[in-house]
Formats: sequence, structure tokens, C-alpha cells
Amino acid sequence: MNGWQHKREDNFRELRITIYLFCMIVFAITILLKFNWNISANLQYKEIPNYIQHGLVLMMCLFVVLLGSGIMPCLNALSFGTLLLSILVFILIAHFHDKYLNNLLIIPVAFASFTKSKKVGCFIALGSGLLLCIGDIKRYGFGFPNRNLESDIILTGVMFICAWLIGGIAGIERDTRNYLLELANKDGLSGVYNHRYFQVYFKQAVEEAKNTSKPLSLFIFDIDFFKYYNDTFGHLAGDQILKDVGQILAREVIPPGIAARYGGDEFCVLLPEHDSKSAYIIAKKLKDKITESILNNENASKLPTGKLSVTVGVACYPEHTKSGEDLLELADQALYKAKKTSKDKIELYFNVLDTLKGSCDQSEMELLSSIKTLLSIINAKDRYTYGHSERVLEYATLLAKKYGLSEEEVRYVQYGAYLHDIGKIEVDISILNAPGKVTEAEWEILKQHPYWGSEIIRPIKSLEKVRPYILHHHENYDGTGYPLGLSCSHIPIGARIIRIADSFDAMTTDRPYKKGMSPEAACQELLSMAGSHYDPELCHLFVSMVKSYPDTFKIVTVNER
Repeated sequence: MNGWQHKREDNFRELRITIYLFCMIVFAITILLKFNWNISANLQYKEIPNYIQHGLVLMMCLFVVLLGSGIMPCLNALSFGTLLLSILVFILIAHFHDKYLNNLLIIPVAFASFTKSKKVGCFIALGSGLLLCIGDIKRYGFGFPNRNLESDIILTGVMFICAWLIGGIAGIERDTRNYLLELANKDGLSGVYNHRYFQVYFKQAVEEAKNTSKPLSLFIFDIDFFKYYNDTFGHLAGDQILKDVGQILAREVIPPGIAARYGGDEFCVLLPEHDSKSAYIIAKKLKDKITESILNNENASKLPTGKLSVTVGVACYPEHTKSGEDLLELADQALYKAKKTSKDKIELYFNVLDTLKGSCDQSEMELLSSIKTLLSIINAKDRYTYGHSERVLEYATLLAKKYGLSEEEVRYVQYGAYLHDIGKIEVDISILNAPGKVTEAEWEILKQHPYWGSEIIRPIKSLEKVRPYILHHHENYDGTGYPLGLSCSHIPIGARIIRIADSFDAMTTDRPYKKGMSPEAACQELLSMAGSHYDPELCHLFVSMVKSYPDTFKIVTVNER
């Protein structure tokens, strides 16, 4: 809800409270007028109890009115207050039998028509009139002319007209407001909420999650190959895909969760009170429904992939972020990683550097944040190797555990694997994305990236043991590598592990200028250089691991987003 909506709601509430208080004031004045304040100067003491008894009902009603007028607005219970007011009016009418008191019934009728609806107001008007007529018939009989009955019938008609008019005007205003809100908050094509509304709701949801200490999950999904589909079959066909996806989201996402079109072919789903596990389940359910019901159409079968697919990035507060405001950025990072690695998958946000937060002081935390930014820049510069660090991290972790390293040492290997190419931030983008073999001068520049990387993380004491892994991850086992030409056991164990994982991923990754090897061929290549480039024991262990986990080690086709 934006500023003008908040202002309108505040003004509307203020108006309802003001009308309610006016109604109470009129009712209180009526009670006071009915109470006989002319106390005779010759009033005897024995007459005082009778006098008090005479006005007791009125005074109790006045007390209730004054109490209710103060409490009901505070409790936001104006509807209950209106019902109470109606009951008190009937008590007054029944007690005094004064015809002019019947006019007080217009007050609850008008208030109900304005705050609720035309139907509610008319129902109260007819119900009140019917009760008045029944009371008059019971008191005066069916004989005509019956001025009391005639008066009540006319009053009923007046109350009905009043309810119809006030409720009708309020209903028109309410419908107009809802229509304008629909135009302002909904995406005209897909039917889900638009980007602007999502941003407003997202800020409110983050604040509420912080105040209530409840989780908040967000996932962003993108339709793979949508641009190609749109260009091939036309914008009308593409628009129909977006409409169909929007209909599924509007139907499946249950409040307080919302779905929104974030832009182009990207959609967001925000799920208050959901952790990453439940959000993943919902994301998978939506992904399957969209894929099965919408995207596998006849046109999609003509695409090179044979179908359209959906890629999803998921992030959760407070599991992945303590601030909450960067939740959208983290979900987008997870999506970007999935798009660049394999597509057609659900990627839960993960960054190995986040595990360092508990052991870093404030200055190191700032440096860590800068390093994560540098990694993002490298990934943007070196677009054909996006996801390389994540895959090297996965392979190196498996090998380190298989080799029997301690849990702490495995964690250092993970940090080293994730940061091993951070020094490429110093390398020019034209060298990183060179379509073929680099020149001798360019190669000398590239060979400096291990040293630059180790220097970048030098200020972070928590990563002190990781620096040798980054510095020496291009050393060869026989001493022919760089930058220092270390050999055998002089090369840190973490660097030897990263060397193998790094080479395997490079061999099995498709590039625009080179087809990736099969895992089997890459293993043969590794074994042929065991003892020269690679630690022979680690190399044989890695090859046996590739054979044991074929789904983990496979050819990677690097895609652009």
C-alpha cells in the first residue's frame, strides 16, 4: 500500500470515527433531554429513591454511551458499537413510547450503509421498521386509521431510501477505488502484481518479518529461451505465455504471499512465514505446473531445446541474510548462477563466504563484502566461465573429504576453491574473453592472477591459511608450474586439490571456441599427467570419485542469461 492509499485509509477511518462519535453525542443528548432535571424545591427525602429509580435506566444508558464512545474507536470495533447503539435506541423507544425517538434509528442505518454496504443498511432499515410496526400493532391493534403505524411505515421508507442512497454512493466510491487500485497495482498483461507494488509490499514484509522474528522467503524465476521464443513466433505468442503463467501464479500463490511480474519474463513470489525448505517445495510445485501446463506447447517444441523451461532462484530471511533488505539481491544472484550454469533448475542461495561471518570482526566483514562484490565483477567480466568457481568448490570439497581431511581443513579448501580466481579482477576483460589462444604478453599477465588473488585476501586474518591455496593453485607436481615453481609435497595440499578440480572443470566446460571433453576423456587426460601436473594419489582418487558420482561430474554448457 503506497502513500496515497495510506492517507485515504486514514481519512476514511477518521471519518467513520467522527460520524460514530456524532451519533453517540446525539444519543447522549436524547437521554439527557428525557431525564427530568427539574427537581422540586420541596422534594422530600423519602421521594429521592423514587426519583433516582425513575432516571436509573437513562443514567445507565448514558454511562454505556460515554464508555462505548471512548472504547469502541480504540478497539477498532465500530461495527459492534453500531450494533450496541441500535439496541440502546430500541430500549429507549420501548421505554418511553415517544414517536420522535423513532427518528434515532436513522443513525445506525446511515452509519451501517456508509461503512458496510447498501445491502446491510437496507436490511437494518427494513428490520428496524418491521420491529416498530410489530410494536405498534401489539400496542394499538390493526384498526385504521392508525397514525402510529402509518408513521412507522413512512419512517421505514425514509430509512430504506437513506440506506439505499448513502450505501449506493459509498459502494460506487468503493468500486471505483478498487478499480483504480487494480490499474495501479496489477500488471496489465499477466494479471499479477506489478513491479512497483511488489517493491512496496516487499519493504513492508521485511519490516514485519523483523518485528515478528518470522522467516520470509523470496524466489525469482525466469522463463528460459523466452526472448528466442518471442522473436521466433511473435509478441502475441509471447504475451500469451506471460498471461498463462500469470494465471497460474494468481491461482496458486495464497495470501499473505504475493506473485508479481518483476520485469520482462521474470516473476517474483514473496512468501511471508516460509523458510527456505517450504519455499523450495512451493517453488518446485509452481515450476512443475508452469512447465507441464503452459510451456510445453506446440511452438516450444520447435525451439532448439525442444521446450521452454523455468529457472528459479530462492533466498530466505534470516537464513541467508540478517538485514532482509538484500533478500531480493540474493535471490537474483541464485537465479543468475542457475541461468549461467545449467538452466531449468531451482537454485537455493549459497555463498561459502557467508560461513566466515561469525569469525570476522567489523573491519573484516567490510572487506569480505568487498570481496563478494569483486567476485560479482569477475563473473560479469568473464561471462563464459560464470559458475566455474562454484563447480570447482563442489569438486574440491568432495575430493578433500574423500582424502580424509579434517572438517576445518575442508572448509579452508572450500574458501580457496571459491576464491582461487579472484585475482582475475586485475586482468583486462579482452584477455579474459579472448576467443582463441592468448599472446605471450597476455599469458604473462594471466599468470599473475594467483599472486594478485592472494594479496587481495591478505587483510582478512580469518583467511590467512587460505592464501597459499590461492597463490599455488597453478603449481605443477613436477615443479614446472607457476608462480614459484614448487613441487611435490612443497605444494600445499589444498592447492593440489584445487589444481585437479580446476583442471577437470576447464576440460569439461563447453566454450564458444572449444567443445568440452566428456568426463571419461577428462579423467584420461588427468591420469596421463598424474605425477607431472597433478598429485598422483589425489588424481587417482579423483578419477575413482568421478566414476562413483556420474551425475555430479558432467559436461557443462555455459549459457548467457
